[in-house]
Amino acid sequence: MQIAPLPKNEAARLSALKGLEILDTPEEEMFDEITKLASMICDAPISLVSLIDETRQWFKSHHGLRARETPRSLAFCSHAILGDELFVVPNAKRDNRFKNNPLVNGDPHVIFYAGIPLALDDQIKLGTLCVIDNKPRELNEEQLQMLRLLGKQTVRLLQMRKDRDKLEIEKKSAERATAAKRDFIAAISHDIRNPLNSLLGMSEMIKDQPIPEIVHTYVEHIQNAGEVILNLVNDTIELSRLEESASVLNNEWFNLNQCLAVYNNFFVQETKRKKIEFQLKNEISETVFLLSDKRKLEKIIWNLTANAVKFTIQGSVICHVLLETKADEHAILNIQIKDTGPGISPEIKDRIFQKYNEFVPEGCEISGSGLGLSIVKLSLEEMGGDIQVNSVLGKGSSFQVKIPVVWKREELSSELAKTNSKKDTNLPIFLNRKTVLIADDNELNRKVLKNYLRPLPFDIVETNNGIEAERILQSENYDIAFLDIEMPGKHGTEIAKAISSKSDHPVLIACTGLCMPEEKQHILSSGFEYFMPKPYLKEELYSHLTEIAKKHP
Repeated sequence: MQIAPLPKNEAARLSALKGLEILDTPEEEMFDEITKLASMICDAPISLVSLIDETRQWFKSHHGLRARETPRSLAFCSHAILGDELFVVPNAKRDNRFKNNPLVNGDPHVIFYAGIPLALDDQIKLGTLCVIDNKPRELNEEQLQMLRLLGKQTVRLLQMRKDRDKLEIEKKSAERATAAKRDFIAAISHDIRNPLNSLLGMSEMIKDQPIPEIVHTYVEHIQNAGEVILNLVNDTIELSRLEESASVLNNEWFNLNQCLAVYNNFFVQETKRKKIEFQLKNEISETVFLLSDKRKLEKIIWNLTANAVKFTIQGSVICHVLLETKADEHAILNIQIKDTGPGISPEIKDRIFQKYNEFVPEGCEISGSGLGLSIVKLSLEEMGGDIQVNSVLGKGSSFQVKIPVVWKREELSSELAKTNSKKDTNLPIFLNRKTVLIADDNELNRKVLKNYLRPLPFDIVETNNGIEAERILQSENYDIAFLDIEMPGKHGTEIAKAISSKSDHPVLIACTGLCMPEEKQHILSSGFEYFMPKPYLKEELYSHLTEIAKKHP
C-alpha cells in the first residue's frame, strides 16, 4: 500500500476547504441527490462526496455507506486530488498502491473506484465525487462523462452553499443593524419629544400674554426652531420606515378638496409672513373622491410646497392640481409645484432626492434637513408614482408629480361641507361640564395640557404617578382621562387595561413620546381610544375633543 503525497499547494488547499465552513456539517439534500444520481448512472452501490482535510477524508454525502469519515492515509481520494482528470482504479487488489489497504481487504471492500476531483479554479482540489463497487469493473465513456458533469455540479453546489451562508450572515447582520437603528431612532424620538412638548407649549402660553412685540418675535423664533426639530424627528421616522419597507399603503376614499382647503389656508398664512405670494390652482371638482393613501399624498404635496416656500425669497409659489381621467375609474393625479426661487444647479439636481443631501441655494440663509425630498421619492415609488424636476438657476424650479389613483364622483354630504368651511382650531363644544384627569409625572407637560383645556368646561384633577392615577380612576367617575404612558409606579397601558374593562370607564387618551408605529399600535390595543403624541398639537387635541363632544355632549 502507498500513502499519497501531499499536493504542492496543500496550505492553500486546506485554507480554501476551511473557508467553505462545510466540514462536520449535517447531511444536505442537494448533495445527497448528487450521490444517488452518480450511483444510478454508474450502477455502483456506493457514491461519496469526499473532502480531504489534514488527517481524514470526511463525507458530506455518503450514499450506500454508514461511515462519515476514514483516515486520510487510507483514502483513494487522497490520490485522486493529485491529478486533474478522473482517477480510476478498476481492480484495487491488483494495484500496488491499494492491494494491502484495509479498506480493500475489509469493510467496505473497495475494489473498484472512480473519482473526479472537486476543483476550485482548476487548481485547488478539495476532494472528490466518487463511485465505489466491491467487484472489479469499468465505466463506459458515457458514464465517465456524466461523472465529470456531476463533479462540476458538486463544485457549483459547494460555492452556492458558501454564498448562501454568507448572504444569511449578512442578512442577519443587516437585520440586527436595522433593529438597532430602529431602537435608536425610537429612543431619540422619545427623548426629544418630551422637552419639545414643554418648549412649544410654553411658547404658546407666553404668546397669549400681553408682551412687547420684540419679545413676541423672539418667542416665534423659538417656536419655529422647535417645529424644525419636530419635523426632523418625524421625517427621520418616516424615512426609516420607508427604507425598511416597513411602511404599507393605506388606501382609502377621501375628498381631495377637503385636504387642499387645509393646505391652502396654511400656506397662504405662511407665505404672507415671508411677503411672497402663494396660489393654489385646483381643477378638481368638489364632488370627486380619490382612492389612495391620503396621508402619504398629503406628505408629498406638503413637503414639496414647504421646500419651495423655504427657498423662495421673493416672487411666488404656485401649486397646480388636476386629474387626468381615463375611460374607466383609473386616473392620474397631476401635481405641479412651481417657485421663483434661486433654482437648482445641474450637479445638485442629480442628487436632490438622496437622503441628507443638505444644500443652501445662493441667497438663502437656511438649509433643509436633507430628508424631505427623500421621503417624497420613496413614497412615490411605493405608490407607483413619478416625479420630474425642471430648474433654471436664478429663475426658479418646478416639481411635476404624477400618481395613479382610482376616482369616483359623489355629492358632498352637508356635514362634510360644513367641515370644509370650519377652521381646525375651532373649540369643541361640550353642553355639560366634564371631570377630567391629567396624569403625567412631568409638571410642564401637565401645565401645557391644562392651558389648552382652559377654555373648555372641564373640572381638572392632576396626578404625577401611575399608582395614584389608577386609584383615582377606580374609586371615582371621570369623563375623560389623559394618561402619560411612562409614569413612575405604573405604566399607562397597565392602567388602560384595568380601567377599560369597566362599563362606565372614562374616555382614555394616551399622551406619549413613544411614536413609532408599532408603539402606537401597542398602546391603542391596551384600551386607549385616542392617541396624542408629544409635543401636543392644539388642532389635533381639539379634533379629538370635538369627536368626543359629539358622543358625550
